[in-house]
Amino acid sequence: MAGKPKTVRYWLQQLHLWVGLILLLPLVMMGITGAVLVYAHDIEHLLGQGGPQVTTPGEWRKPSELIEAARAANAEPGRMPIAVRWPTEIGEPAAVRLSRPGMAGERSQIRGGQQAGQQGAQPAAGQAQGAVPAVSPFAGSLQILVDPVSLQVLDTQQAMTGWVRFFHDLHGHVFISGGLGREIVGWLGVAMLVLGTSGLIIWWPRPGQWKGGQWKSAFTIRRGAKGLRLHRDLHGAVGIWTLLLFLLVNVTGVYIAFPQQVGAAINAVWPGRDMRAAMFQARVERPQPGQTAIALDDALALVQARLPDARFLNAFLPSRPDQALRIGMIRPGHEEGAPVITVLVDPWRHSVIDVFDPQAFSTGETIIAWQRALHYGTGLGGVYKFLVFLSGVIIPIFGVTGFFMWWIKRRNRRATELAKQAVLRQAVGARAPETRAAE
Repeated sequence: MAGKPKTVRYWLQQLHLWVGLILLLPLVMMGITGAVLVYAHDIEHLLGQGGPQVTTPGEWRKPSELIEAARAANAEPGRMPIAVRWPTEIGEPAAVRLSRPGMAGERSQIRGGQQAGQQGAQPAAGQAQGAVPAVSPFAGSLQILVDPVSLQVLDTQQAMTGWVRFFHDLHGHVFISGGLGREIVGWLGVAMLVLGTSGLIIWWPRPGQWKGGQWKSAFTIRRGAKGLRLHRDLHGAVGIWTLLLFLLVNVTGVYIAFPQQVGAAINAVWPGRDMRAAMFQARVERPQPGQTAIALDDALALVQARLPDARFLNAFLPSRPDQALRIGMIRPGHEEGAPVITVLVDPWRHSVIDVFDPQAFSTGETIIAWQRALHYGTGLGGVYKFLVFLSGVIIPIFGVTGFFMWWIKRRNRRATELAKQAVLRQAVGARAPETRAAE
């Protein structure tokens, strides 16, 4: 006699169980590291490891002056300024980022190769005309913290180091450099989305439970619950109360790992520009002989004329002649981590190319612009930041309760099977004398 056919709910339970068990340790690791990173800078300040504080009263100096102060304090040749940032609030230092040593020479070679190409010269063997190094300009860079009023250099920092870097690398790319590590993390995010959606369907009360009012117990932990019941109630109650937050944080994490694919999906529903390509991959025409790049202060004056209600936040200087100057602006009341106004300036034609203003974004562009802030718990205040921290803490809870639910059920099944075998042996042993007597 054939057994009952397996239902969709059964297969979802199997999927939920085995995805959770197989990926138990990496998923718990992602939850713990993510929770720690939410408050990493707060922990650093608590331990006395945070950046220096600024107490000099007065008006903040121009970005160009900050850059000159940083360059004067750096003795290594070949470093060029690639970014400058004003403080987000009073009491914080300004920051200037200087490139890795030798990058200034690389830029000269690139520009020289481009100009030679314009004059009809052939590039060197094995090198494409106007070739661009594949290494990020921020690799090996140096951060100089500067008092924005006195221009005193407060600290010189290499790339992120210490325990924060350890957690950042583990959470962001599991110590695997290149795109592979980030893809692995992205697929772990997909696995969490599978667990969240399948868990909702498994948790959903059956029709009879809705009518009888038993569904209320699915939202709570029963008083006096122990063993399997306790783990099941805790697993289900924590899951349903945090489901939307859990899905939101993991969707945004998947976006960070696969921005092009997720961005295209968002724009398919809510049409908008490819913000990532338009903003970060913008190119300008090659400079003509005799052209000079616009000074940063002059570029900032152009931007402020377009945005009189905003103030300077940061600037990313071109590391190649075909790159646009990128300037970030914020309006009063801006929360750190929220999307900023980004203005692209053509450094050779001294003109504004494009303005990316969150107030003018389409629905799709707004969703994409907020992905990182939503994932990292920034830009929406302290309550949301704590909720994102909570979304990491609950993953170990799911892991522990899910594991013990499986282990207790497995132990109970094993005990039941052993009991049946014992009864069967007793029955066989009782029949044996009767059989011998009959013979």
